Amino acid sequence: MYPDIDSTLFPFSNGWFRGFLSRYKISLRSITNKAQKLPADYQILILNWLRFNRRNSQPHPANFWEVAVDHPVGRYELANICNLDETPIPFEYLQGKTYNKEGEKTIRVKETRSGWDKRQATLVLCIFADGIPRVPPMVIFHGTGVRLQAERRCNNRDVLVEFNPTAYMNDRLFTRYISQYLIPVLEGRPTLFALDLMGLHKTPAVLNLLHQNNITPSLIPGGCTGLVQPLDVSVNKPFKELMQDLTDEQIFQLESVAEFEKWMVGDRRVMTTECVGDAFRQFHQEKGEVIRCSFWKVGLSLPIDGCLDHELAIKGFKNLEIGDWREESGSQDERAEVGNDADSDIELVHT
Repeated sequence: MYPDIDSTLFPFSNGWFRGFLSRYKISLRSITNKAQKLPADYQILILNWLRFNRRNSQPHPANFWEVAVDHPVGRYELANICNLDETPIPFEYLQGKTYNKEGEKTIRVKETRSGWDKRQATLVLCIFADGIPRVPPMVIFHGTGVRLQAERRCNNRDVLVEFNPTAYMNDRLFTRYISQYLIPVLEGRPTLFALDLMGLHKTPAVLNLLHQNNITPSLIPGGCTGLVQPLDVSVNKPFKELMQDLTDEQIFQLESVAEFEKWMVGDRRVMTTECVGDAFRQFHQEKGEVIRCSFWKVGLSLPIDGCLDHELAIKGFKNLEIGDWREESGSQDERAEVGNDADSDIELVHT
């Protein structure tokens, strides 16, 4: 109503905003509806995964007491317990909701450019149990990137940028990612590497590369990533929210410049790398404890003697006990509903 007035002159509280919505009959309306159903029971799958991690964390018998006393987590340093995940990020953050008058059946929203809410890239994050950033984030865009040298020079230097026709991680890129960016920061120490059960994460080439570098792949059972993967449990959602805030802020600043004409795809890619880099740095600075707690809650960084297993906090399970890590609980609970048939036959790799 007052576009020419400095917005900083109008601070308001949440209570005022709720009253404003009520007075003018405005509510938060859904543009689209999405339904997700969580699995009913994955207890056996998760228990086997927890015991696999506990079993592989045990020190070698020759130096058991030396390691056990100085390293409660076992043979892995916190700096060598990590989790990797790939998640899509859009060019346009239209979350499916906007404020509008009550009673209207058609809810419209303005896009920066048509189709950009569907144009996606892949964000690859790798985090560590001590909350310290070691491997830079990677963004994979559509295309070849052959004629984009000028654009590459504008990208955030703290972000790895790749291009391929699918804008998705593939075998070749994943192997290069491990070799060039992950292995060098591990300094040859034993490492527990938690990642989901994707096909490219368990190819013979990848498993051999991990084995040669003393890295134990902890493959999370299919359908359970939302329950026990640290990135899915506590990081991806707030990280994307931070990215959205930074993106909205940059869009507002750039579109406020008088000589701004329109967005080009290259401009948006460069801005995406800037926002990813800023979000990654800011998240680790301000929410490092969230990362550390996430590894702790799902059991990846708990002491191996079981003295704090009561602090396991896996969604949907109460009083879950790892118990004797020497035992297997069977491949799958008969009552469990595994959504992805391809992932139901779990083979955990022992190194």
